[in-house]
Amino acid sequence: MVRTQDAVAMFLNSRRAQGISPAAAAWYRGILVRFAQMCADLPATPEPVEAFLGGAQVGDESRYSYWRTLKAFYRWAARRLQVPNPMTEIPAPRRRRKHPRTLSTTELARLFLVPVCTRDRALLCLLIDTGIRIGEAINLQVEDILEETIIISGKTGEREVPITQDTRRQLLALVRSGYVFKGQRGHLCRAEGYNVVHHALQASGLSGRKLGPHLLRHTLGRQFIMAGGDLVSLQRILGHSSIQTTRIYAELNLADVIRQHHKYTPITAALAPTQGRLIDEAESIIRTMGRE
Repeated sequence: MVRTQDAVAMFLNSRRAQGISPAAAAWYRGILVRFAQMCADLPATPEPVEAFLGGAQVGDESRYSYWRTLKAFYRWAARRLQVPNPMTEIPAPRRRRKHPRTLSTTELARLFLVPVCTRDRALLCLLIDTGIRIGEAINLQVEDILEETIIISGKTGEREVPITQDTRRQLLALVRSGYVFKGQRGHLCRAEGYNVVHHALQASGLSGRKLGPHLLRHTLGRQFIMAGGDLVSLQRILGHSSIQTTRIYAELNLADVIRQHHKYTPITAALAPTQGRLIDEAESIIRTMGRE
């Protein structure tokens, strides 16, 4: 019998040897350590794995990520440790797609009216401009800032992300070398970065759950598509390994559909030549009614 803890340690070492990013390794570890705590011996049948997936107090997307992680783990274990792979009998969990919350242009404008320090302003601009994750932002160093892009290292490895010149100037104004965002004890930590965004969003008048950096990431995704951007470019900007993850930003909610309808409906162009005449006729009728 293979101990789950031992198998997890070997799997993580194998993934690191293949050069996966630290963020991806941490994600694997977080899920598989919990799996090892529930199942001391590596399960050879679907039932314990299904119990783990079903008992996880997470949303649909996170449960699907758990399933994908276990699928990769067992595929490796079956090949390397010659153990049964119960994941072949466990279908992917149902994913009830929800439109992620995003900020409107009005809410973005209110956010930029919030009085914050130079560092916090630069962080907010960077996150909105690029949609990068907070972990990617806080690890940005001056030498990673190029003329029109920044080099970041995330869950899917290293990539270049475009930035505007205004954002670039704000970043370069903060420091001359090393980490761009400084905290009380060296460079800004993830929790400090999260709090910067959370407090700014609250101060702008927003309320509810999930007032954090990912809200700004979702906002970039939605606004990019609404403005006419394409999915392939957005996938590269956001660093998604699969375009299916990016596609959620193309699934418009009702407010988006209404806005697009009012913008592109052919009735607007069809009535434009007669619009002036219709207004004159309406005013004439009103004057006639007034005389009566």
